[in-house]
Amino acid sequence: MSNTQRIQTTRLALHSACRARGENPDHGEDAVIDLLTDLRHHCRAAGIDYDACDRMAADHQVAEGGAS
Repeated sequence: MSNTQRIQTTRLALHSACRARGENPDHGEDAVIDLLTDLRHHCRAAGIDYDACDRMAADHQVAEGGAS
């Protein structure tokens, strides 16, 4: 998957999360913060180590040619 496709996928996730909360679709900082907070809640409920996932995601981003 290209980074352009990854960005498009992320925008769809942000859009869907806003709609699920009954909010207007947004791709700004507030929408990102809300989605990350929701992911933290999900991870806690599912027994997933969010911080470990975040570190691994940062490593993946660097490997995919993104900034660290």
